[in-house]
Amino acid sequence: MSKDPKVLHVVKWYPHASDPQNGIFVQKHIEATSDAPLVLGFVNSNDKLEERHGIQIYGARRMSQVAKFGAMTARIALDRPDIVHFHCYAPDLLPLLWYARLKGIKTVHTEHGSAFLNNRLPLLQGWKLTAARWYFQGLHRLTCISPALSEGLSEISGNHNINILPNIISTTAKERTSSPSSFSFCVVADVVFETKAQEIILECFQQLPQAQAELHFYGGGPDLERLQGLARTLPNVWVHGRKTNEEVLQLLPNHDALVLHSHYETFGITVFEARTAGLWAISKSSFGGAPWYDDGVLIADTKEALVDQMKSLIQSKKATDGKFVGLSSKSIGAEINQIYREILG
Repeated sequence: MSKDPKVLHVVKWYPHASDPQNGIFVQKHIEATSDAPLVLGFVNSNDKLEERHGIQIYGARRMSQVAKFGAMTARIALDRPDIVHFHCYAPDLLPLLWYARLKGIKTVHTEHGSAFLNNRLPLLQGWKLTAARWYFQGLHRLTCISPALSEGLSEISGNHNINILPNIISTTAKERTSSPSSFSFCVVADVVFETKAQEIILECFQQLPQAQAELHFYGGGPDLERLQGLARTLPNVWVHGRKTNEEVLQLLPNHDALVLHSHYETFGITVFEARTAGLWAISKSSFGGAPWYDDGVLIADTKEALVDQMKSLIQSKKATDGKFVGLSSKSIGAEINQIYREILG
C-alpha cells in the first residue's frame, strides 16, 4: 500500500458561500492531512454546488437522499479512494457508509458534535438511537475531538478504544488594531443560541465596576436579536454579530480576556485561540478541551465563580501567550495519517 493513501472526506459541516465559518474545524482537520484533499460535502444550505480542486460542496437542504447517494457513488468511481473519512454524524450518512463498505473501502469517522456527550444521550431515542449505533459500529475506526465526547460515543457504540483527535489551534495575530479604554472581556461563538449562556455572562458582567470593564460579543444565530436587545441599554457592552474565523483571530488581541461559559462544549476551541493571542480565558472544567488547558485558563464552573474570576482579572497583568504544540496542524495531521496507515495495514 502506498505511503500516502487516497482519502475521500465526506462532510456535513464545511465552510461554504452562505457561511464561511461553518465547520472551519472540520476543514482544518482535513487540510492537515493533505495539500490537495478530496472532499464531498452536504451542508445545510440552499447554495449551488461549489467545485474546486477535488472539493465538491453541495447545498443539501433540499437534496434528496437518492441524489446524495448518487453523488457519493460518482465520487467513489472517479477517485477510487483507499479510505472514506466521514466527519460529523447525521442519519443520511448511513447509506453512504453502507456503500463504502460494500465497495471494500476502509472507513473512518471523526465526531465533533455535542449530541453524543453523556448528558445529551437521553435525547437519542427510538430509531435515532438505533441508527446511530448501527453507524458507529459499522466503521473501521472511530475518532472524536475530546475524552468527554469519547465517553458518550463509547456508550453508543460499545467501542472502548476510540482515538482522540483534538481540534487544531491556528496561530493567531498578536498585534492590536484598537485599544480598549478599560479591561476588555470578549465572548466568541460561531452560533449565538441559549446553550452559550449569554444572559448569564451579561448578569455576571453587570456585577463588575462599570468604569473598569467592557464586554464584547462576537457571533450570529437564532438568539442574536435577543442578545442585541438585552445589550442595547447596558453600558460598555457591544454586540458585533457574526465574524469569520480569520476575522476573529485578528480581533482577539484587541481584548484582555475571553469568557466561555456555555452549558456544554465538546471542545471549546475559542479558549485556545484566545490563549495563543495572549488573552486570559475563563472556562469550565467540564468542557472537552479541559485536558489541554494551561495556566492562563481560569476555571469558573458556577455563576458565582464566574463573577469572582472576572473581578480578579480586572486588575491583573497581561496574560502570557499560550503555546499548544500538540494541537497544531502538523501534530494532528500526523496523528490522522498514522490512523490511515494502521487501518490499511
